[in-house]
Amino acid sequence: MIQKLGTKLQVHLSQLGVQKLKKVTFANVVDDPDENEIIQLGEIMKDLDKDGTLLDGVIITSQSRVTK
Repeated sequence: MIQKLGTKLQVHLSQLGVQKLKKVTFANVVDDPDENEIIQLGEIMKDLDKDGTLLDGVIITSQSRVTK
């Protein structure tokens, strides 16, 4: 049996002059989120951060458990 555990999003932001990406994680998001809404969330997080921050991308992670 496959049991859905959850979906999370990780927004990656890059800042000018900094090589390491800033990561903001959102747990327990809806299943199969809409691509436009994911990008919109990333843009909101970019706007809330410091000037010069750019949206690098968003990672979607879905977890399921398989049992007998």
